[in-house]
Amino acid sequence: MNFDPACDNIAIVLSALKLRKSSDGLDKYNEPYIVVLAMDEHDAGNTRLAYQLKEFHNVKAYEQIILAGDGVMLYGPANPGSFVTLSVMVMESDEDFKAVGAQIDSVISRLNAGLPTTNVAKMQPGVAAAEMILQTALGELADVLSGNKDDYLLTVSGTWLRDTPMPYKIGSFSTHHNDFAEATLKVVPLIQQPPKQPSPEKWRVS
Repeated sequence: MNFDPACDNIAIVLSALKLRKSSDGLDKYNEPYIVVLAMDEHDAGNTRLAYQLKEFHNVKAYEQIILAGDGVMLYGPANPGSFVTLSVMVMESDEDFKAVGAQIDSVISRLNAGLPTTNVAKMQPGVAAAEMILQTALGELADVLSGNKDDYLLTVSGTWLRDTPMPYKIGSFSTHHNDFAEATLKVVPLIQQPPKQPSPEKWRVS
């Protein structure tokens, strides 16, 4: 079956994560977490920046975190429209994780309240406007989280477009790294299955 970008959904997942350095020595267990920001064409039309937060426990440097199934959902399942832009910030926690979540929620709520009321998707160009909003959010979050003495490890940002020879780069994966962390992202196509037709009634001739 073929992927139809007009109606089929995608998922963007974190399929693997690895720390390349520990915050306090190679033998120390770390408590990394990720902050995910996303905006697709529909979110842009509603001037809404979506986010999620995910933590990992007892992680040692250079031990690959192999995630079960397809990995951690970063975006979707959804049909993004003409584009989806996404950023993943990998941090290492030194403070209470619940407090971090409350701070991030406060920042995103304030940003969403201040986003322009015009349709971002109709701005020229729409993708650039969405990317600008995400970069602004990343900057504000970095300031807040650094105040908690949480360690910044890695940021991965990208945009996936529908109207290309391979819509949204479906089926592809990419690995991003620096001296501190390594993250692998994958785009999973979710093809709608046609409804099952009832089996033809079997007639028996006597």
